[in-house]
Amino acid sequence: MRKFAVIGLGQYGYQLAVSLAELGADVLGLDRDEHVCETIKRVDGVHPLCLDATDENALRSSGIEDVEAAIVAIGQHLEVSIVVTALLKRMAIPIIARSSSDLHEQILEEVGAQRVYNPEKEMGVKAAQEIFAPDLHDRMTLSSGHTLAEVDARKPLWGKSLSDLGFRGRFGLHVIALKTRRPAVGEGGENTFKVEVNPLPSGSDVIEEGDILVVVGTESRVREFLEL
Repeated sequence: MRKFAVIGLGQYGYQLAVSLAELGADVLGLDRDEHVCETIKRVDGVHPLCLDATDENALRSSGIEDVEAAIVAIGQHLEVSIVVTALLKRMAIPIIARSSSDLHEQILEEVGAQRVYNPEKEMGVKAAQEIFAPDLHDRMTLSSGHTLAEVDARKPLWGKSLSDLGFRGRFGLHVIALKTRRPAVGEGGENTFKVEVNPLPSGSDVIEEGDILVVVGTESRVREFLEL
């Protein structure tokens, strides 16, 4: 079983610990707030300890040296997050840290964090993308620099096959999956939909209203496609 430590069980750290546990990880949760520790211990897979993580002796006695990686989820108290990161570096524990600014991120990297996330900044970017392009459900940047995105099929595509559209030549995008909503009946007898995924669509597959295309291409090509 994979084992992680989450230091700082505020809103971000609490949810991170719970989500890791739900994924099957064993999570050591550290925080100074006894009430938070008492609350989160009800979650299966999360083992809280109430302590001051800037105390090196207390940190070492927590069993943190047995984890695969430690996540420093402290956002508001910059000095505390930096000190904890430095202590973890001294203990040779892989570190993932949360930052609240570009300067904070830079300092965390300098004192030993291998990866740094700024959740507020990332959420701002995601919100802007969703507001600007509501038909874009999800996107990620691949190591090649290309973008993988889930996009609603626009009206001009309905009733046409991928080969009819000449998708790759016309749009400069590769369709790597096609998601189709089919009417279904729920457990309580209510009308609902289920999503069928075609992971290897062929040129003869026809795009229907309500379909979602999973495409890969350059960011500029994805943006052009959204303007259909």
